[in-house]
Amino acid sequence: MTSATSPIILKWDPKSLEIRTLTVERLLEPLVTQASVTTLVNTSNKGPSGKKKGRSKKAHVLAASVEQATQNFLEKGDQIAKESQDLKEELVAAVEDVRKQGETMRIASSEFADDPCSSVKRGTMVRAARALLSAVTRLLILADMADVMRLLSHLKIVEEALEAVKNATNEQDLANRFKEFGKEMVKLNYVAARRQQELKDPHCRDEMAAARGALKKNATMLYTASQAFLRHPDVAATRANRDYVFKQVQEAIAGISNAAQATSPTDENKGHTGIGELAAALNEFDNKIILDPLTFSEARFRPSLEERLESIISGAALMADSSCTRDDRRERIVAECNAVRQALQDLLSEYMNNVSPAAALA
Repeated sequence: MTSATSPIILKWDPKSLEIRTLTVERLLEPLVTQASVTTLVNTSNKGPSGKKKGRSKKAHVLAASVEQATQNFLEKGDQIAKESQDLKEELVAAVEDVRKQGETMRIASSEFADDPCSSVKRGTMVRAARALLSAVTRLLILADMADVMRLLSHLKIVEEALEAVKNATNEQDLANRFKEFGKEMVKLNYVAARRQQELKDPHCRDEMAAARGALKKNATMLYTASQAFLRHPDVAATRANRDYVFKQVQEAIAGISNAAQATSPTDENKGHTGIGELAAALNEFDNKIILDPLTFSEARFRPSLEERLESIISGAALMADSSCTRDDRRERIVAECNAVRQALQDLLSEYMNNVSPAAALA
């Protein structure tokens, strides 16, 4: 078939650092934490320290942790690049970039640990940490894209099997072709279900679940509708019914493709999704923190508020790490993120001080 040779189009920008799955987020979290702590070592001093200059044991330990985490990413990245049939060239380049940035970070953190009072060496290390985080993020996102490419390959096989069912010439031919279609459907459902669990965006997860449900429902009707058409090819109603079911199956396949890539047909009309989503998340968070102190329950509200804020800060961190963000603005974003964290803790403490005894036990 001609469709077998047509390329698979991925609706992602390879240069984007948007994190779309929970796996990528979980894998990044340890490195983000270790790198952040490393760059914050000895930053509490507002001016020149009166302490005697020397080596920082804590900084050396943290730097070693970052180096180990980077090595783990390199090993996984090498394995993924070897196994990948798609994006192999991009993955190899991303692994090499992580290796390069990791070495730069190792040297910078080692030099800073030997002279923790040097603001110049600290600045060099901070820049190296940001570059390393960006490189690792891009590697993980490329690996995620390769995973989506495998799912799209399954979709293409199902589309081809669907077309074969449509072109069946008699009932025996239909039975044989539908059997092959069913086998590919089982494989696709497994891969799509796994992708559904990984998607960060609840809306995309719901879209994937709906598309999988629609595919299963209409695939069941597909055989009956096709069989009726083959028995009565001259009846307009049987043709219309078969064509309708085929269209529903095709739309379900397209829905799985869009949800898997965390995209939708209207995404092209959204020119400000990144910053717009961050602003919307901030507005939503602002509304969530307005609570009645008398009915406040720490166990109920604290975890969700802290989780929402950290999600927002992750988005702000990606903006801060952008190559087009000026250094002074980057530092301000980091400072404001820390200030918001502290403000939330102060607010929660204030709520706890005013909570009623009954609510405290809730």
